[in-house]
Amino acid sequence: MLDTLSAVIFDLDGTLIDSKDVMRSAYFAAYDEVVGDGAPPPFSEYCRYLGQSFPNIMRQMGLPLEMHAAFKRESIRNMHRVRVFDGIVAMLEALSLRRVPMAIATGKDHARAVALLEHLRIDCHFAMVLGSDDVPNQKPAPDMALRIADALALTPADTLFVGDAAADLECGARAGMKTALALWDHPPAHVLAMPVDVRFAAPADLLSLLRMPLSCVPS
Repeated sequence: MLDTLSAVIFDLDGTLIDSKDVMRSAYFAAYDEVVGDGAPPPFSEYCRYLGQSFPNIMRQMGLPLEMHAAFKRESIRNMHRVRVFDGIVAMLEALSLRRVPMAIATGKDHARAVALLEHLRIDCHFAMVLGSDDVPNQKPAPDMALRIADALALTPADTLFVGDAAADLECGARAGMKTALALWDHPPAHVLAMPVDVRFAAPADLLSLLRMPLSCVPS
């Protein structure tokens, strides 16, 4: 149990929303359109860098940045296929009822992140949304977490950063925040091996951490 917790910063993909199928199809389409070498798109390698911005991932993989436009186009076209993970809405409603400030720090660009939150009708829970194009240094640098803390007057040591990727955990830790690993999208072994303050098997575990049962959510 963490002693104090005044705010929560969430990653988006793989933490709040199930977008892996859309991400995979968009990546395959972008790879085939821009690279088009007939080889299987290296999606497993791409997944190792999740949490970072798409351009940064392309640089690390040695792939053309031109893939970004095609990836965004296909992601937007298939946005209707994205779903909120089970238990997330109840968790967000309970945190909002408790007046716990919440924010998003995502590797997505700002416009797509906001569009998804609005489409899924969970945008009302967040005091701030930061996309990878809102800061000069994206995750795993601490800039996104620190900018949110500054804007919302949060104490980093009393703020929990919840994510499912290595970039999320490193961002939160470097910002001096508590870190939580979300396990419901089955993070890979290299993420499971990272040091964290707490691990959540289900969204309701966060409410237990705050000593706030799900029964407090209005029916």
